[in-house]
Amino acid sequence: MQAYVNWTILVNEASAGCAFVAAGLWLYSARVEIWADGQTTARRDNFVLDKDGRPYDLAGTARAQSRWSAYAAIAAAAAAVLQGVATMIS
Repeated sequence: MQAYVNWTILVNEASAGCAFVAAGLWLYSARVEIWADGQTTARRDNFVLDKDGRPYDLAGTARAQSRWSAYAAIAAAAAAVLQGVATMIS
């Protein structure tokens, strides 16, 4: 018995998986926060502010959010490419 693989369905499922991963990464990038707990006081010279009684690293948070957003963009691009491939082979 020979196995039958429907490549269109397989590529569509991979595309959907990449889209879900992208959504999760973008949600995480919106929520990530970097705390400067080793610092004793909030200082404006290095973008550390007091947030909820804790030193919050604004620049570090922006870097982390940018990095996670880039990962999400890569996953979204993969989803788009796979969707295009699925359309071409169907």
